[in-house]
Amino acid sequence: MKLARLAAGAALVILSACSGGPASTGELPGPVPEDAVFRDPPASAPPAPTFELTLLSGDTLDVAEQWDERPVVLLFFESWCTLCRDQQESINDVVDDYRDVVLFVGVANLSEPADVEQYVGDNDITYPVGIDSTGRSFLNYAVTEPPLVALVSKGGQVLRGWPEGITGDELAEQIEQLAVESH
Repeated sequence: MKLARLAAGAALVILSACSGGPASTGELPGPVPEDAVFRDPPASAPPAPTFELTLLSGDTLDVAEQWDERPVVLLFFESWCTLCRDQQESINDVVDDYRDVVLFVGVANLSEPADVEQYVGDNDITYPVGIDSTGRSFLNYAVTEPPLVALVSKGGQVLRGWPEGITGDELAEQIEQLAVESH
C-alpha cells in the first residue's frame, strides 16, 4: 500500500513538471517567421550590453545570440517586487501576442532560486527566466531597483528602457513603434 502511494505521488510530481507547473521556465521561441519585419534602430541607439544568463532550467542563454535573430525584451525583476508582480499579468498578454517574433527574458539577481521558481509559477510566466547572481547585467543596464524593462533591437541596440517597469499596453505599443512592423 505504501509503495502504491509513493508511486502515485512520484507520477503526480512528474506529470506536474511536464505540464508546466511551478518548475516550468519557458522556452526559447522557434525560428523567426519568414514574414517578420523588424525596424532598423536609430543610428544614435547605443549597443546593448551583452551577458550570459543561467536559466532556471540550468541552461545558459547568451542574449547577444538571441538579438542576432530578433528583438529582445529584458524584464529585470526580483521575487519580492510587488510592482513587478502587479505589472506581470498585462506583460504576459504581450508575451502571448509577440512570442513568435520577440524574445522575452526575465532576469533576477538577489532572489533565491526557489523564490524565483515560485514567482514564475504564481505569475504564469512562460518565457525564459534566470538568475544573474553576479549582478553584472543589473549594473550594465543601470537597474537600481526592479522592475526595469529594456527593449533591444534585432542587432543589439538599446531602443528604450523603463525604470519602474511598464504596462502591457504601453509595451506592445513601443514594440510596434520601435522594433517590429505590425504582425
